[in-house]
Amino acid sequence: MSELKQQLLLLGMADLPVDASTQQQLEQFISASSAHFEHVRQQRPNSTLLDLLLGFMTLHHQQVHQQWQHQHTTAIKMKAVLNNTIGNDYARNFTHQDQHYLLAVTHLWLMVQGASGIDYSYSNEQAETQSHIIINGEQTVQPTQLNIEVESLRCKFMQSYYLGKNHNKAKFRARIKQLFRKV
Repeated sequence: MSELKQQLLLLGMADLPVDASTQQQLEQFISASSAHFEHVRQQRPNSTLLDLLLGFMTLHHQQVHQQWQHQHTTAIKMKAVLNNTIGNDYARNFTHQDQHYLLAVTHLWLMVQGASGIDYSYSNEQAETQSHIIINGEQTVQPTQLNIEVESLRCKFMQSYYLGKNHNKAKFRARIKQLFRKV
């Protein structure tokens, strides 16, 4: 098992609130990125794994986000063609892989933010922004009316954040128990 996968599993990746398709994207990300993470570790031997992971996930999230933005216009046009040629019912079966990849990497990024102790307000803002981007297809000014899909996705992203955040609590509790056993 790669060090990247091991660290993400330790932070709670197995419990992320994702479906099977997004889980496949998580595995694809890990497979494609493990060698890069190992290279980063070797370049910065004095950094903690969590600090390295936060920087690594931030970089990859930015790259995936940019890739998605680059492909988004083409995907919209392709969806319109599919809707017009085969109809809406069948067109729904086609998914934008870059969007699923962005969704997966965002879950990991927010989980690592939680484990790193990043402030809730920043992570919540990022979760909301990413939810708008993924659901609406673009970053827009916040609408006055609540969008249920956007809010649902933001909540799932924040579950990932808290999964990472609670990792630290569990680690702390384990240390305390260990100390009391010695006394």
